[in-house]
Amino acid sequence: MSMLLVALMAAPLMQAPAAEPVGDPQKGAAVYRSKLCNDCHGDNGEGGFGPDLAGGRVTFEQFKHEIRKPWGIMLAYTEKQLTDQAVADIYAMMKTKPKVNEPGHWHWPAVPASAPYGQKVYMQISGCGECHEPENKFARKWLGEHAKEMSFDYFKKQVYTHTDKYPTGGMGNYSPERLSETNLREIYKFLVEDLGLRASIGGGITTGEQKDGNTTYKIALSNPGVVNNGLAAQVVTVFVRIPAGMKVVGGTGTGYKGSVSFKSLGLVPAIQLATHPDESGKTTRPAYDPAGDAVVWKLPKIAAGDKVELTFTLAGAPSADLVKAMDGSAVYWEKPGRTPFGKKLGYFDTRTPEKGDHERLGLPRVP
Repeated sequence: MSMLLVALMAAPLMQAPAAEPVGDPQKGAAVYRSKLCNDCHGDNGEGGFGPDLAGGRVTFEQFKHEIRKPWGIMLAYTEKQLTDQAVADIYAMMKTKPKVNEPGHWHWPAVPASAPYGQKVYMQISGCGECHEPENKFARKWLGEHAKEMSFDYFKKQVYTHTDKYPTGGMGNYSPERLSETNLREIYKFLVEDLGLRASIGGGITTGEQKDGNTTYKIALSNPGVVNNGLAAQVVTVFVRIPAGMKVVGGTGTGYKGSVSFKSLGLVPAIQLATHPDESGKTTRPAYDPAGDAVVWKLPKIAAGDKVELTFTLAGAPSADLVKAMDGSAVYWEKPGRTPFGKKLGYFDTRTPEKGDHERLGLPRVP
C-alpha cells in the first residue's frame, strides 16, 4: 500500500476537533441569571447545590452535553430555551471566572432533620427548592389556575415534559431516571396535598391623573386561573399602605371602605422576598412597622378569570417617600389559606401569612 493511500485513509482520523464557538461573556452573564442558573451553581459559577462551573473546567462540548443531556439531577434544557450560541456565551463567561478549591454554599440551605420527608425530597434530592423556595409558593399558584384538573399525572407532565407546555420557559425537564416517580409522588404530596394549591391573584398600583393638586392611583387585579377550573380567592381585602396623616380624597370600586389605621386592620404587609433561615436552620418571620394608614376595599371573592379595577385619590403629588410607604400593600384573602400542615413547618416561606394568604401589589413609578 502506497504511503499516499495510507495518508488518505488516516486523514479522517486526524481531523482537528470542531472549532469552539465564540461566546460573549457579558451576554452569557445575562442569560445565566435570567435562567436562574446561579441558584444552583452560584453567582460566579462557584457551585452550591449544583457543581462548580468556574474556570472552564470542561470542554465546550462537555459543557453543552451537561445542559442538553445532564448526567445528574439537573434539568435538561432544549435549543428553544438555550440556543447553542447562548450556551457558548455562558461558557465564555465561566472561563473568565477563577476556579474554586471547593464549592460554595447552597442558595437555599438544606431543611433540618425534623422537616417532613416530602420537603426533604423537594429540597435535598430534587433541588426544586433552590429556585422555587421552601414551599413552592408560585408554582402552587400556577397549579391553582388548573385546580379542578389537578392530579398526579398532570403534575408529572409539568415536571418531566415541562417544555411541551412552556417551550421557551425558564424550567427544563427532569429525567424520570434521575428523579424517580416514587420521589416525585412525595413532592406532589408535600406541595399539592399537604400544603395545598393557592389562588392565582396578582396586581399592581399605577399612577393616574393628577388634577387640582390631587393624584389618582389605579389598582389592577386579576385571577388568571382557567374559568370554572381555577381556584377563587374568597373573602378578599385589598389594602394600600400610606403615611399617617396623608389625606385620602376618595376612592372607587367594589367594596371601597376608605382609610383606617394599618394597625387596626389586623393584617401583615406582604414582603417581596422570602427570608432565608439562619445558620441553625431556624426561620423567623420578619418584624414590621404597624404605623401609618391603609386605604381598604372588601370584596366577596375574585374568581378564576376575573379582573378588578379600583382607584384611590390622595392629596398631593407622587413622591419617592410615598411609594416607599406603599411597600407591603397587598391583596389578602381568607380562603384558601394556610393549612394546619403548613403552620407546623419549621422551614417555611416567610411571605405567607399565618392565616389566609396574600400577594404583594406592585408599586407605582414616580413620574
